[in-house]
Amino acid sequence: MFKVDSNITVGDYEFDFAVDIEIENNIDSLTDTCKLTLPRKFEWNLQTIALGDDPILKRKDYVVVKYGYDGNLITEFIGFVKDIKPGTPVTIECEDYMFLLKQKPITTTFKAGTTLKQLLNVVIPKTVDGYKVEFKTLDDNIQVGEWRINNCTPARVLEELQKKFGLYSYFRLIPENNVVKPVLYVGWAYWIDGRKQDDFEFGYNIINSSDLVYKRAEDVRLKVKAISINEKNKRQEIEIGDGDGELRTVHYYKVDVATLKARAKKDLEKFKYSGYHGTFITFGEPSLQKCDVCSLTGNKYHPSGKYLTKKIVKKLSVTGGIRQTIEPNKQVNNLSTET
Repeated sequence: MFKVDSNITVGDYEFDFAVDIEIENNIDSLTDTCKLTLPRKFEWNLQTIALGDDPILKRKDYVVVKYGYDGNLITEFIGFVKDIKPGTPVTIECEDYMFLLKQKPITTTFKAGTTLKQLLNVVIPKTVDGYKVEFKTLDDNIQVGEWRINNCTPARVLEELQKKFGLYSYFRLIPENNVVKPVLYVGWAYWIDGRKQDDFEFGYNIINSSDLVYKRAEDVRLKVKAISINEKNKRQEIEIGDGDGELRTVHYYKVDVATLKARAKKDLEKFKYSGYHGTFITFGEPSLQKCDVCSLTGNKYHPSGKYLTKKIVKKLSVTGGIRQTIEPNKQVNNLSTET
């Protein structure tokens, strides 16, 4: 039987236990979150953990959460304390590096012809409170046009980029030279750089698949709205698919109407795939992040397939060990290019 180990750093303090840990990362959300549940009466050198006039843990404290089996610890979350809720037990709510970009509003303007990289170089600070912020884009030269930003935080600007251009923004943990660091990604839905594939097998390390449904493409009701944005920030839109279906919106940069229709048709075929929809539960390893590929190995009751990972909820508890609830989104063939 595997032994569960953990290491949690909050501010200047480091400890190896928690009542519960819950981490959520999702491509549809700017912010990944982590909730730590700790014993209420825990003290450190006679100081209470979160109560009184001088608690040892405070809002804005830097947080690193690692856990795994038999001493093999994996960095699962890096961020900051957002709120501390005293109670029985104490709950510490944390946000990833997006927490830094929700501070310090800016006011500025951009002229016509501004590229995505030019905008981000101004909007995204290089450091916040001494913490370095790095970003990458899928395409630096995407035109975002004229912008007037009036007392908006960087995070608010990233929200507007998604509304106007369908550009997703989120941090992802990237290992580099034996160090794991958060990197902000701005681009289409799924991060490509550093994407990895892990294998999950029905009846082996998939321990609960009751919420995972296999659907044939013809049974999936969907419609696609395809939007093309040109260098002058003008839009063209088309919509195809099932009139009563779930709407999926896709964005393209500087394509003509004929190309937009062709791509919308391909997108509809891609979204209306024969494959798995829903979630499955597995153990703590292999540990996935959003955008990674989960390769599902089937049996006579379950077909095999490879899927991009949309959302993961990770939990560690003293009673249940480590579990991941994984939501696959769409089938993938090419590990290095599909977004």
